[in-house]
Amino acid sequence: MLVVVNPLSGAEGDAQIAWLKQQLKQQQITATWFNTTGNFVSDRDAIVKATTTGTTVVVIGGDGTLHLVANAIARRNNPLALLPAGTGNDFARQFNYSKAQWRAAVFSDQVTNIDLGKVDSRWFVNVAGVGFNAHVMNNLGQKKRLGKLSYTYAGLISLFSAKSICYHSKTWPEHGMMLLLANGKHFGAGLTPAPMASLNDGQLELLWFTPKTHWQRVVVFASMLLKRHIGAKNVHHDRITELCIAQAGYDIEADGEIVGCTPATITCCRQALSIKKAPS
Repeated sequence: MLVVVNPLSGAEGDAQIAWLKQQLKQQQITATWFNTTGNFVSDRDAIVKATTTGTTVVVIGGDGTLHLVANAIARRNNPLALLPAGTGNDFARQFNYSKAQWRAAVFSDQVTNIDLGKVDSRWFVNVAGVGFNAHVMNNLGQKKRLGKLSYTYAGLISLFSAKSICYHSKTWPEHGMMLLLANGKHFGAGLTPAPMASLNDGQLELLWFTPKTHWQRVVVFASMLLKRHIGAKNVHHDRITELCIAQAGYDIEADGEIVGCTPATITCCRQALSIKKAPS
């Protein structure tokens, strides 16, 4: 077993670490522990080297740590167990597990295979996009002192400062606020942009938000907070397996990380990651 820990995961991370160490001692299981450093490439490569075929990888952290590990073990025979300990934990939300269920899943023999998204050569587990969401992450940086409210606060500020982006479509407006490709349902510490998303349908949900004025942006943001944006004016929806974004110069955000910039190709890859399930 390899345990990957975000050392900045705070009190919740400390509690998960203490619980897991106790369980490993009781069950006489040997584990290798790895603390992330914040350097994506070196951390990913170290995790690749530390995993052999069949090794279970336990993640103690949030969406960013999960994103890192997925990039190390995607398409490999390594089941992943998650002990959520991040600020947003957006990927974990869609499972509706209690803390006890997440802990039970670590030692479960039940596994489900889920889809992953891919931005060029970089995997993502949850949601990727350009425009407003990338601007929010650039504003947020490492400043998460308000916890989950940090995302809402940064989002409200960005409503008035994020520049419009261009996305060429035959049927929709060309200019908009944000283009999302969703494998999972949630992002932004609890927002639900893609309530229809499924982790095993082989497709990404495409959402194109096209408010023209600051007031329309506020309305769209509020409707997303209330989960009433699907089908609303200035919100367009489709399902895709691959999307090429030709416009250059836009940052791409995925799983709470800036992962590259356009032009880029975003694809859905079926059953690319094995996740441990709580015993039924």
